[in-house]
Amino acid sequence: MVRSKLHCAGASIFLMGSALSGACGDRLYTDGRCAVTDHCQSEVQNIPGAICVDGHCTCARPGEGICCALGQEEPSCFQECRPCHECGEKPAECAGIPEPAGWCDTDADCGGPPDAECGVGRCVEGKCTLEIHPGPTESQVRGDCKQIACTSAGEVVETADAFDVYDDGNECTVDLCSSGVPRNAPLLSLVCPETGAGLCYEGRCVECYAANPTTNDCPSGYACDDIACVLRHCVNTSLDTALGETDFNCGGPCRPCPEDARCLVGSDCIGRVCAGGFCRAPTCDDDTMNGPETGEDCGGECPRRCPAGEGCQTGADCESRVCWAGACVAPNCKDAVENGDELGVDCGGEHCDRACAGG
Repeated sequence: MVRSKLHCAGASIFLMGSALSGACGDRLYTDGRCAVTDHCQSEVQNIPGAICVDGHCTCARPGEGICCALGQEEPSCFQECRPCHECGEKPAECAGIPEPAGWCDTDADCGGPPDAECGVGRCVEGKCTLEIHPGPTESQVRGDCKQIACTSAGEVVETADAFDVYDDGNECTVDLCSSGVPRNAPLLSLVCPETGAGLCYEGRCVECYAANPTTNDCPSGYACDDIACVLRHCVNTSLDTALGETDFNCGGPCRPCPEDARCLVGSDCIGRVCAGGFCRAPTCDDDTMNGPETGEDCGGECPRRCPAGEGCQTGADCESRVCWAGACVAPNCKDAVENGDELGVDCGGEHCDRACAGG
């Protein structure tokens, strides 16, 4: 609504000219009302750029409206005919008139940088600007020997990062980046660094290595059976049930038995499942971590992925698709993976603050 102030002090003041005709008389032309155009630029109401049309002050130029300037509000502001994109609050006559390129009412009217991760569009005093956040992005694939960063132009670029090594949780591998690719190289014939006992063989910590007698260091009374120190009767090719064996040189105090060998309990078997007196093949529903599984009945060749905290070798073993240091990691909004209740990579859902582009 156009507001105006009456400048007449009383009836004794004589108002001259058509612009003020009737201004302090029986009829006052205020609040945008008029009989002639002069009533739109009088001492009672002054609306630059307006003409009188059908009894109302109306902007003469198309695409303009009578309004306050951006950042100002009624009733204290000075109203005049302004281009609709320069109006603080849009009057009715501006309805349906598109904003010119680069002009805006709110941040939602402004496009963002080339990559949404790198910033947002802002509406500042009616004009769209870009707020760029250069530097590493929040979402990063951990341990891929790379870093994702935003340029000052708002574009995502990928660079090599030799310190972003992948931790496989194995004390018998060395974690490194090789030609920009993560690698977990096996340590050979070294004492297991974390336990201080045994030695590293083919990327795992073992008690001994029968193929290399110089590495065998089993206690007195024990012999090396492939990679484990066992009592000597466990390698004599005889069935010593009196000494605890459940089948030939396996079960009990000896190494676990293969499938179909005789057993008493699950620990007698490589697959840790003893049923009907015989070792059974691992399955994905036997309530035991065995075979190629990385967790209990999950990961590896099993259809079920492992929850957070269960074992893994790669992200493919995990519900979250993130594996670190040999264990599945719970989803978060910075892991560069679409997981949990996210609607996109690290965006949307109940837990991520960042909205997905176009969502």
